[in-house]
Amino acid sequence: MSTTHPISTTHTVLDWHAHYESGRDFLPLTDAEKAALSEHLNLPLAEDVQGAPALDVACGTGELARFLGAAGYRVDAVDWARSAVERAGALSAGVSFRQLDISGGDLSSLTPADSGGYRLITMRRALAHLPDRTRTVTELAALLHEDGTLCVITPHAGRHPEEQRGICLDDAEIGLLTDGWQHTERIEADGSTILLLRGPRTGSVAYHEKWAPKPVALAGVAVVVTNGHGQVLLGWNPSRAVWELPAGKVEPGEAFEATAVRELAEEAGLHARPESVLLLGTLCDAAHGLTRITEIARITDHTGRPAAREPELITRWEWHTPSALRGLPQPLFTTSAQALNVVWPGLLPDVPDAHHTPRPPGDVPLTFAEPPAAVRLREQLVRDLTEAGWTDTPELRRAFQAVPRHAFLPEQPLDRAYANEAVATVFDEGTGQSTSSVSQPEMQALMLRQAGLRPGAHVLEIGGGGYNASLIAELVGPAGSVVCVEIDPYVQVRTRRFLAETGYADRVRLVLGDGAHGAPEHLIPANGFDAVLVTVAANDVPRSWTGRLAEGGHLVVPLRIGGFTRLVGLRKEGSALVSTHISPCGFVSMQGAGRWDDTPVPIGDTGYGIRWEDTPPAPLDGLARAVAGGGSELWTGVTVRGGESFEDLQLWLATSLNGFCRMEGDPDRRGPVRLPKRSGAAAVVLGGALACLMTERREHDEATGASTWEFGVQSFGRDGGGDGDGRGKDAADALAAAVRTWDRDLRDRSRPRLTVLPAGTPDSALPAGDVVEKAGCRVVVSWPGRDYQDDPGRPA
Repeated sequence: MSTTHPISTTHTVLDWHAHYESGRDFLPLTDAEKAALSEHLNLPLAEDVQGAPALDVACGTGELARFLGAAGYRVDAVDWARSAVERAGALSAGVSFRQLDISGGDLSSLTPADSGGYRLITMRRALAHLPDRTRTVTELAALLHEDGTLCVITPHAGRHPEEQRGICLDDAEIGLLTDGWQHTERIEADGSTILLLRGPRTGSVAYHEKWAPKPVALAGVAVVVTNGHGQVLLGWNPSRAVWELPAGKVEPGEAFEATAVRELAEEAGLHARPESVLLLGTLCDAAHGLTRITEIARITDHTGRPAAREPELITRWEWHTPSALRGLPQPLFTTSAQALNVVWPGLLPDVPDAHHTPRPPGDVPLTFAEPPAAVRLREQLVRDLTEAGWTDTPELRRAFQAVPRHAFLPEQPLDRAYANEAVATVFDEGTGQSTSSVSQPEMQALMLRQAGLRPGAHVLEIGGGGYNASLIAELVGPAGSVVCVEIDPYVQVRTRRFLAETGYADRVRLVLGDGAHGAPEHLIPANGFDAVLVTVAANDVPRSWTGRLAEGGHLVVPLRIGGFTRLVGLRKEGSALVSTHISPCGFVSMQGAGRWDDTPVPIGDTGYGIRWEDTPPAPLDGLARAVAGGGSELWTGVTVRGGESFEDLQLWLATSLNGFCRMEGDPDRRGPVRLPKRSGAAAVVLGGALACLMTERREHDEATGASTWEFGVQSFGRDGGGDGDGRGKDAADALAAAVRTWDRDLRDRSRPRLTVLPAGTPDSALPAGDVVEKAGCRVVVSWPGRDYQDDPGRPA
């Protein structure tokens, strides 16, 4: 900064504005700095890379930005101070200047026009002024092109007087900065150090112990405190080379709340009231042969600015974005990592175990805070959903705008949290398959719309996570109610914490239990629920859902039929539920009593298997030899365009054909059965003979990429290849005929309608259609306009 008016690290954006408005400036670029940059950054740029994007952070009045622009870069430049940006814009041409709160976590809003990342990012004589250097550098690294360079120019503490120490970095601070990079280059230029950093490290954060605690220091408190941008405070302990939370031992006779407040003030200079401390329970583990007891304190209401009040222990305090802690280049103190995972379950991976004894939910309100980038990304998500027609009511748009999705995905970066895609959050250790997720926003909007939610409605949700329940709470308002049943204890704990962090804990009644059994009796409204939303794939519609649904109420469920999952919206009409919507979808499967076994029955040692779900299994004797012997092909003449949906055909085959099943195997394996890439093939088994549906491309336009595919049938058995009992052709003919019937009578002419009735409903009370038998219900699939009286293929 100016040699006559240095600005300390505690000055605000307004101070910077006043600094530049008064006519003061940065020290100009020295000849030594220009020479070093030109040599090590290969300036000016070669002709083939002219116009590469660059970003100058804390640009001041733009001297370095203009220098880079003259060297061939297309430069974006940002600064805290409006007056600096205004002065820079008046002096510069060809550089895009913008005011931005660099320390406020909004750097992610910067992206170059080509969106491939900046080839060069510079920050001159500014990093020492930032209180949260680690987070800022991490955010800048995320903006770099994969071959890009972060250039930091800083005064060196060893070459400046002590009174200017606040604007300099020393060797230890420089070493901490370079830890997170694969390639670093250091150049000395006059009194400044130039750092060229390339290749941000992407490894996972490590966890380290410190020293053996004194025998009297067995009980302590770890304080998880966040600021107005939702960032968490960590201190750097250089003697043990770890980041850690504010923490300390409990004095004799001292309440945990008092310990938290005292340690926060003594260590970090922040002030809070004991009544603003929410205790989240106790961690118990072993360290250096001693039992360690740590109470976790959560604080959002505090005053002051972080300062290293005990520099012999902590040399600096910084605010960190929680989701970025997974990639922290330096280790975290183990107990701090454990405490962070109590506040945000799942935030950090592979944390050493500690037993957590939770406390009952407290009545201390937490203040939710988030970075400006989260608000911007949420607004963009709502715009995208609205343009695509998913959030087609003001109520839906307000709900998606209100609920912070990233708060229910703390382990994910903001751009992933607000992408229109499902995010898996919990995985089965044995299979690696997802057992819990936050659903795709457009799917959630569709389900909420199908539920017909209104203010004052009473809603049951099957499956936790918290985000969807919070959207429901916004739609039903304070006069409504939301009951959420979750079977997985970990997901339930995770959901409870996120609801508390976001302020929805009092608006969602969270229950640990098996969703297949519905809601506990004491939580069922007198007239039943107005809506039941099931957020896991279900293979049945039990009475515990339908019997607790109010007349005219809506059930929205991802229902498995014949191995295909369809999102079905149903409206209760007396003892029946009639569909209002059917569309394909994908959800994690139910656990507990609603779990089903879809393990394929192997066809000998062929590597193929048959999956039965709603059809009684048929004998597979002799089928292995028939498959190994090769099959024959029968083409239907029915075609679809590439990308055209044929989900109605799948449902038609699954419900109208006797012996329907799914053929499974490795689609990349060269074998006799031609399986689709993404899922098993629709098939039928008749008396030991097998027929499988397949497709083959018939036309392809290289210019447009458009393709046409024809449906065919592979059959295995006598007259269909291999050995059999003469029914291979019958199976193939039945499957091909069903495809042709769909094309002739149903395609683009009739949409399926589902009617769900209780198990045991007599046939005489069923509407016309194909019947799918479930344990708890009978599902009738009807196609309006189809004459079922003359259809010999309707299941009895």
